[in-house]
Amino acid sequence: MRVKELIEENNRKRELLDKENENYYEGLLLYIRTSFNKSEQETEEILMEVLDHLLEAQEEGRTAEEVFGDDPKAYAEEIVGELPTAMPKEIVKILSMMGLIFLGVFSFSTGLLATILSYGFDMGDTIYQFYLGSLAVRVAGSILVAYLLVEGALRYIRWSAFRSINRKKEFILLFLLGGGASGLAIAGLYLMPSFGVPFEFPVYWLIPIGVVLYGAGKWVGKK
Repeated sequence: MRVKELIEENNRKRELLDKENENYYEGLLLYIRTSFNKSEQETEEILMEVLDHLLEAQEEGRTAEEVFGDDPKAYAEEIVGELPTAMPKEIVKILSMMGLIFLGVFSFSTGLLATILSYGFDMGDTIYQFYLGSLAVRVAGSILVAYLLVEGALRYIRWSAFRSINRKKEFILLFLLGGGASGLAIAGLYLMPSFGVPFEFPVYWLIPIGVVLYGAGKWVGKK
């Protein structure tokens, strides 16, 4: 089965678990799926094997703790340790997808806001000017910021996978921390002095540029 089919089948079969076994298994699933540098295909296949084994045990009246032990984190770490590492080209694709989508959303939103303000309310410049050297640094920095935010979120998810946490409060906290950190990082990048060869174009060009970048990121994601 392909990854998408495995995920859909996993979602369907998880509904057959009782509450206790579902909580145990979902902790495993969160921890294993958020292991960033592991093969996605192998990850979903092993998760399906674990789920099938658990469903068989449940039919026999056994619990997940009786089957896999009372330390789910240790069991999850054991599984992760046996999974093959993702190929470098797969990791490059993931980072490229993240960077393109991040830049696409930023370009589109910046262009749309600047166009509305400049042409609709006569506020700001109608021409966007950038410098090649500083743009390259900002692009690299933006991709690094996006990667660090995602990696931080994944590490937190693994940490909280086997803990009882108020998910609503958790989401608000992550949103505030992530938004604050990314805001400070982006502000730092865009307050950086400009250098390199200058280029100019109308601010509304940022809108189609953003759409193209976002589309490219989604295309890379599908690959």
